[in-house]
Amino acid sequence: MVSVYNAMKPFWVKTFKYLEMVDPPTFSLGLTASDEEKGNASSSGAEANVQHKGKEKKDEKKVSDKVGKDNDADPRLRHKLSIPKVYDIMQMIEGKTRKDEIVKELTECGFGGMRYICNWTKIPTSFVDWIVKSFEKEHMWIRLTKTKVLPLRDDDVHRVYELPMAGKEINLDLCSDGAIRRLRRELGLGGGSSPRVKVSDLESKLKTIEHPKAWVKGAICYIIHNILCPTNHSGVSLQYAQILEDPAGVSSYNWCSYVLQYMKEGLQNPIVANPLADFHFLM
Repeated sequence: MVSVYNAMKPFWVKTFKYLEMVDPPTFSLGLTASDEEKGNASSSGAEANVQHKGKEKKDEKKVSDKVGKDNDADPRLRHKLSIPKVYDIMQMIEGKTRKDEIVKELTECGFGGMRYICNWTKIPTSFVDWIVKSFEKEHMWIRLTKTKVLPLRDDDVHRVYELPMAGKEINLDLCSDGAIRRLRRELGLGGGSSPRVKVSDLESKLKTIEHPKAWVKGAICYIIHNILCPTNHSGVSLQYAQILEDPAGVSSYNWCSYVLQYMKEGLQNPIVANPLADFHFLM
């Protein structure tokens, strides 16, 4: 991840310089107001209220303290993704008795790069907002200037997440109830064929599971839910069960193409994925 950052550093520098020359974004797709923006709004409203009503000094100080606290807050991206959750799950591997086998299985599945994901929580909201505004879906590129664009391709996803970028197309409609039942049994989730499991329940199971294949299957579902393809649904999808038991292996699928297409569809359909795509744009 460090090498990726260093390689792309010139681009970030140029982009931030460009941002200084353009008007700040006036809309937000899948983003709520940042803490800083809320603080500024709160500040203006509080000051106007004090002038209008002529509050006593004690009340004015109370409002001022609150505004100061809000303005000191760092802007944060509001999204359905949780990098820290995946980071914590990856740290679990260190305490597993069969650590080496788990690492090997995770790598063979093509998800080994997730072991090195950064615990990133603070993101420049206005920057992502600008990227979303500059994205042209029909061409799958980000427009930097009138003559320059930054295309988004499968290999871009691969450079960031190190996922497999060649192979079969992922189609969740092919997942059978039988595959879901088998996965639930492997993960210790009991019988039934419910295609979803509570995040907290899966986290609890991942803490206790020691069998490498079962742990990696659960971790992949968790990673997809929290980073790659999150939705507004609170449950983790188990509809990848068919893929996870494919004899050809999980790495025989084009995960990069799947993530890129999901990102594109997420922007087009806010009901399904509202703010999920923004983080992929930033990456």
